[in-house]
Amino acid sequence: MEPHHGPVRWGVAATGKIAAQFTTEFSQVVDSQASIDAVGSRRRETAEEFAAAHGIGRSHGSYADLAADADIDIVYVASLQPGHVTDAVLFLEAGKHVLIEKPMALSAAEADRIIAAANANDRFAMEAMWMRFNPAPVAAVDTVASGRIGTPQRLEIDFTIEVPNDPDHRLRSLEKGGGSLLDLGIYPLTLAWWLLGPPTSWRVDGDVVNGVDTRCVVDAEWDDVTATLSCGLDRFGPVSAAITGRNGTVSLDAPFHATHHLELDSIRHSYPPASLHWQVDEVHRCLRSGERESPRNPLATTRAILAWCDEIRAELGIRYPTELV
Repeated sequence: MEPHHGPVRWGVAATGKIAAQFTTEFSQVVDSQASIDAVGSRRRETAEEFAAAHGIGRSHGSYADLAADADIDIVYVASLQPGHVTDAVLFLEAGKHVLIEKPMALSAAEADRIIAAANANDRFAMEAMWMRFNPAPVAAVDTVASGRIGTPQRLEIDFTIEVPNDPDHRLRSLEKGGGSLLDLGIYPLTLAWWLLGPPTSWRVDGDVVNGVDTRCVVDAEWDDVTATLSCGLDRFGPVSAAITGRNGTVSLDAPFHATHHLELDSIRHSYPPASLHWQVDEVHRCLRSGERESPRNPLATTRAILAWCDEIRAELGIRYPTELV
């Protein structure tokens, strides 16, 4: 991929909560030549409303129209999870780079299709796993890698929250890609993988209601390291992370994926606040240097974690009606 010179012109696909957060926090990006120039939605009215609310110059009433916008270089794909593979491939085949909201796809097979489209069209692609770029989680991983707490022995990472018991809520709906694992559990699994790589063994327990996992607990092992990685929809949990080593403990308080505090052996350290712009800065760095993917969040890792999720879902008997296999 050739290095990108000049302005980086973004489009946003979808107009929901995460798209609004992305657009708001985009103002903090380092690259002064980057801007959000267009938004696309499945309905023209919502695209126009979003554009007016966020000061975006152009609105499109379909993703196909956004893909055809010749003045857009990259698209942030913020649609619901079942649409990620179709939407990302649409933009890639139109010659756009893509940043795809997590999880990048419902399955490893869908991730493969996105990666193949990125390769075939020589375009950049990355999962928008903002935790991997937020300063406090980055510092926690760096602290463990430095040997400061000694050899890791135990991980406890949780993302359990209370979600309204409404079958139309996206996390309660199988058709919308709901369930605790892919939306919430992806964070504990990603942090554990980030720290230790693929587990040597694991077992899972969980609850499934109307085809959707409402609770999932993965007990995993890496040689001499054990971990409990949990997520759920029916109660408030600690939503924290603790990594214990032979010589100390590093922990991230709630919400661990977006905190700006780190505790190392009972001493609290503060970092710049979490923001979606940190991952955008990395996207811009990659585009400017001609890198088709980020070494800080490689596509192979994203795909491998989704394959792990596939196995976990198979154990729980969960299958999404639209997922590719």
